[in-house]
Amino acid sequence: MNGGDPVVFPDTPLGVRVELLLGETWLDITADVFTQSPITITRGRPDEGARTDAGSCAFVLDNTSGRYSPRNPRSDLYGLLGRNTPVRVSVAPQGPDGPRLVRFVGEVAAWPVRWGTPHDVAVSVQAAGILRRLGQGTKPLDSTLRRRIPSANPRAYWPMEEAREATRAYSPIPGVRPAAVTGVEFGAVDTLPSSRALPRLTSAATLSAIVPAHESGGQWQTEIVYNADDKIPPGTGDWAEVIGVSTTGTVRRWVVGMRNGAARLYGYDSSGEDVIFKAVGVGSDVWHGWVRMRLWARDDGATVTYQLAFQDVGGDAGGLNGTLAGASAGRVTAVTATWGPLTEGWSIGHVGVLRSANSGLYNGSDNAYAGETAWRRMARLATEEGIPITRIAGPLAPERVGPQRPQTLLALLEDAANADGGLLLEDPNRLGLLYRDRSTLYTQASALTLAYNRPGLASPLDPVDDDEAVRNDVTVTRQGGSSARAVLESGPLSVQNPPHGIGVYDEAVTLALDDDVQPEQHARWRLHLGTVDGARYPAVSVILHKAPQLIPGVTSLREGDVIRLTGLPPWVAHEDVDLMVQGSQEILDVQRWDFTATCSPAAPWMTAKTNHPVYGKADTDGCKVLVPATAAAPVLDVVSEGLPWTSDPAEMPLPLRLGGEVVRVLAVTALGDTFARTVADGWGTAANGLTWSTVGGAASDRSVDGARGVVALASSVSTLRVQTLLADVRDCEVRVRIQPGQVSTGGSLIPGILLRYTSVANSYRVRLHLGTGGDLALSVSRGSTQVGGAPQIPGSYTAGEEIELRARIDGHRIRARAWKAGAVEPLDWQTDVTITDTPIDVGAVGLSASGFSANTNTTPVIRFDNFEAVGGQRLTVTRSVNGVVKSHATGTDVRLAHPATASL
Repeated sequence: MNGGDPVVFPDTPLGVRVELLLGETWLDITADVFTQSPITITRGRPDEGARTDAGSCAFVLDNTSGRYSPRNPRSDLYGLLGRNTPVRVSVAPQGPDGPRLVRFVGEVAAWPVRWGTPHDVAVSVQAAGILRRLGQGTKPLDSTLRRRIPSANPRAYWPMEEAREATRAYSPIPGVRPAAVTGVEFGAVDTLPSSRALPRLTSAATLSAIVPAHESGGQWQTEIVYNADDKIPPGTGDWAEVIGVSTTGTVRRWVVGMRNGAARLYGYDSSGEDVIFKAVGVGSDVWHGWVRMRLWARDDGATVTYQLAFQDVGGDAGGLNGTLAGASAGRVTAVTATWGPLTEGWSIGHVGVLRSANSGLYNGSDNAYAGETAWRRMARLATEEGIPITRIAGPLAPERVGPQRPQTLLALLEDAANADGGLLLEDPNRLGLLYRDRSTLYTQASALTLAYNRPGLASPLDPVDDDEAVRNDVTVTRQGGSSARAVLESGPLSVQNPPHGIGVYDEAVTLALDDDVQPEQHARWRLHLGTVDGARYPAVSVILHKAPQLIPGVTSLREGDVIRLTGLPPWVAHEDVDLMVQGSQEILDVQRWDFTATCSPAAPWMTAKTNHPVYGKADTDGCKVLVPATAAAPVLDVVSEGLPWTSDPAEMPLPLRLGGEVVRVLAVTALGDTFARTVADGWGTAANGLTWSTVGGAASDRSVDGARGVVALASSVSTLRVQTLLADVRDCEVRVRIQPGQVSTGGSLIPGILLRYTSVANSYRVRLHLGTGGDLALSVSRGSTQVGGAPQIPGSYTAGEEIELRARIDGHRIRARAWKAGAVEPLDWQTDVTITDTPIDVGAVGLSASGFSANTNTTPVIRFDNFEAVGGQRLTVTRSVNGVVKSHATGTDVRLAHPATASL
C-alpha cells in the first residue's frame, strides 16, 4: 500500500478477512467470525529489555453448526482442522478491490469449544506466531559434531558422548551396532565445545567398532578427535597405538602409532607383512588440546593414495602422504584400538567412517562454528531445522559468536541475537523468523510522524520518568571466557548515592561472544543504553478509523522502527520525541482499527554517523558557560575541556543544549584577542566582538600596533594599567604572550594576568617579574598584597624577547607557569597558592601592566599578544529553539542538543 493510494475506510468497512490454510488452500472463514468480539493482534516485545514474545491473534468463531469441532465427523472441515493449523488475518482499507494488507500469520494450537445454549456455541481462538511452537521443546540440540557428521550419511559413526554409567558407545547411524569399549571413563572430559563430554582412557582401554558390510566405493576415510592432555609417550621404546582400521583392501589393517616427536603409519597385508611403514615428525601441538586425526585411502587406478593428517581443532594441519602401487583401498570393516598405558589419561571421541576420502566433513563443526557471525549462526540453524528465516541487514557486520553449545534451538537463536544486539522477530508475512541486525537500529530516520495537534494520536500520552531501564553498573561475561565491567561514576544516573547520582543499578549478562576482547565493548554499550537520561513513553496509540491517512505509515511499521512525536505541549516535552517500536497491539473490527505501539526511547540508538546533519558532530569532553547569559543574549561565552567546538562555517548550525534550552549556533570564534588591528588611545574591539575596558593611566598609554596590544608606562610606572575583556567570570584558565620593550632597571616591571577583577584593590593578579638583571619570577597578589613567594623562572630575558604566561583559577586556588616563547611548556605549575583572606568570588578577566616604584626605565613599554581564555569560545546563537526561555549562570553545562555516541 502506497502513501498516495486512496483509503476508503472508515467510510466503507475495513474488510477484515480471516483464513485457514487447509492442505494447500487458504479457506476464507470470515463469515463465521463474531463481529461483536473484535480481533486482537499482538506482536513483538513489551519493552527493550525483554525477549520477543510469540505473536498472538484472538478472535471468536460461531460454532453453532459444529464446523470448528475437530472431532465432529459431520463438519466439512473434519480431518482438516488440527493442532497448529495455519491462520492468516488481512485487511483491505482501500475497499474490496484494493490490495490486502496481511496483519497476522500464525498457527491455531487448539480449538476450545464453549456453549451457553444450543444457539450460542463458539470457539475462542488464540492463534500464535511460530515462536510459541519453537519455545515448546525442552530437548537441547545435539552437539555440533553429533549434528554435522550424520548429515553426510557416513558408513558408521560413534559419537562416544555417553553418560558416566554407559558400557558401550551408541551409533546414531541406522544399522550400525554399538561399539564395544572397555577401560574408559565415559562422560569425563567436557572441554571440547563442539561435543558433549567424552570418555577418558585408562591403562586398559580398548575399542572394537564393527562397520556394516557395504559396497566398496574405492575410497574411505576414518576420522577421530582426541586430546592427549600433554601426556606424551616417551620418544624411545614402544609406540602408543592410537587407532587401527581394518579393510578388505590390499592393506588389511592400518595402524597409527605415536610417541614424542613422531607419528608412524603401519599397513599390513593379508599375510601380516607390513607393506607400509612411514613416519613423520610432529610438533608439540598434537599433544596439547583437541586434535583431529584423519586417515584416508583412495584408488587411483592401480595405485592407492593415502594420507595421515593431524589438525588442531579449528586450527593448523599437517601429516604424511603416500602411495602403494598395485593395490586397492577396499572397504572398512572395523575400527579398533588397544590403547594401553601409553595413552592413559587421553580423551577420544567422534569416531567416523566416511564414504569419501579427503573429506572436510568435520570442518567448522569441530570447533562448534566458533567465529561465525550471529546471522550466519541463525541462518545455518534455521536451515538445518527447516525453519524459514529472513534478515534485515545493516551496514555493519554482525558480531562474531563463540562455540555453539548443546541448547534448545530457540535458546541458540536468541543467544546469537543477544550477542549481536539485534532483534529476533517473527516474520509478519509468513510462518517463519526475521532477524533485524543491530546496526539497522542506528540513527534512523523516523518511519512515522505523529503530530499531537492532529487527528489520530490518542490519549493518554503519558511520559514516565522512572528508573525501570536504568543500568549503571554492567558486567558482561563471554560464555566460557572472561568478563568486563563498565560503571557510570558521575552524573545524574551514576552509581553515586543521591543527590549526586541514583545509586547502584547493576546487571550481569552472559553472551555467546567469540573473543575475550568483546565483553568490554558490550559492557560499555549496554552501560550507554542503560544511562541515557530521558523519559519513557511506554505506549503510543493511534486511532486509525479517525485518521485513515496514517494507515500507510502504521502498516509499514516494523519492530525497531522509529516513531516521531511532534508538536507536544510543554507539560509533555519541549521538542520532538523519537521512540523505538518494540511491539504492538491492533484491535480490528468492521468500522474500528486501533493501533498501540509499545515503545522505548530511541535516543540511545542515535549513534555517530559520518556527514549526518545532527549525529555527524562530536561533543566536547565538557563545556560550561563562562560568563552569565541573560535570556535574550545573542552570544554565549563558554569554555571547554579538551577540544573546543568547531568553528568551521560548513558545520553550522550547531544545535546545543544548556539548562534545558536548545540554541542554534550560527558562528564560533575564539574567546581572546590576537590584536590584528591598529588602534590608538585604547585597545578597541577584538575580532570576536569583545571590547576591551581600561582603568588607570591615560588613554594614550594604550594602543594596538597591528600585531600586539601595547601599554606604555609613560608617567607613574607603579600606577596599575588595567585592561579587561570578559566580565563576571569565576573559574577559568588564561594564557598570554608578553614582550618587554626593555630590560628593567632600578626595579622590576610586573605585567600580568588579571582574574576576578572588580577594582584595583579587589582583584587577583598573576604577575611576571621582569627583573633588573634579566631574571624572571612569578607571584600572585590580591590587590597589591602578594600571596606566597615569588619563585624564580629558569633562564633570563632580553629586550624584545617573548615570554608565555599561563594562569588557572579553581575556586580560590591560583596556579601559574611561565616559559620562553618557542620553548617546551613546563608540565608543572611553578606557583600554586590559595587565597584565604577576603576571597573574591567573581570578576573580570584581563591583563595588567605596572612596575615597582623603584623602576627607573624611561617610559617602559609592555606588549601583549595571543591573549586567550583557554578553551574559551564565543558562540553567536539563535536562542530558545525549543521554546525554553531562560538565563544561564556561570558553570551551566553545555552539550550537543542531540549527543551522538560511538556505536558497538
